[in-house]
Amino acid sequence: MVAHFNHRLRAKASDADAAFVEKLAKKLDLPVEIGAGDVRKLATKRKCSLETAAREARYSFLAAVAKKHRARMVVLAHHGDDQVETCLFNFLRGSGIAGLSGMKPRSKRTIGGIGMELLRPLLPIPKVELLSYLKERKIRFREDATNEVADASRNKLRLKVVPLIEELLGPSFKGSIVRNALLLSDEEELLSSLADPIALHEQIQVKLLRELHPALRRRVLHAWLKNQGIEEPGFAEVERTATLLEPSGPAKINLPANRHARRRAGVLFSE
Repeated sequence: MVAHFNHRLRAKASDADAAFVEKLAKKLDLPVEIGAGDVRKLATKRKCSLETAAREARYSFLAAVAKKHRARMVVLAHHGDDQVETCLFNFLRGSGIAGLSGMKPRSKRTIGGIGMELLRPLLPIPKVELLSYLKERKIRFREDATNEVADASRNKLRLKVVPLIEELLGPSFKGSIVRNALLLSDEEELLSSLADPIALHEQIQVKLLRELHPALRRRVLHAWLKNQGIEEPGFAEVERTATLLEPSGPAKINLPANRHARRRAGVLFSE
């Protein structure tokens, strides 16, 4: 099953992409599902970036297709250059290990109650190798023209920063970042396995949190805040919550969405 989502961001070019995918799938005798949505309207409604709105719409479509065809796995085409951009972008945003480990070869996502396992088999392969493969075999392909316009932050990184690094350090730096992402992904998985069981509790003993290594304590607090309904807690929220663990610290701190975290009788809880 082939699935393609038309974001309708590039007028006729977007429609041509969808037509290309549909034609190719039929040529290969593969069933195909083509979806479409008004991503600009969604971005305005959600008050988010076009990139975020496009990702939400795309994954919602993939989840619906997976449910319709009872598919539990979705294969995505992210390649090595995508991984390099993701890791660099997350580093510049100040992400922790989770961000620096980039995209995972295998991951799980639940959208609208629909669980999917996402597979990214092309992550270790650089874009230049994929293009070389296609050109050598004279296989037609289409490329999003907006990828070559340095407007969005990610495009600026791709078109200006990455080429400069490659010019200064050589192309091998990309492979180093991809390998590093794999190592960090394993460490991220280990830390999560240690932190998540503690973070599942509604209330956590302050003494227990104080005794944890700072790296594990931050991870526990981050996961705990997410479990308490705080969407995408950042470094500031985690560090502010950590002040509750200090004897001389506050007994209450403010959190987003008019929420609070408290320390009372040696216990951390939210309200």
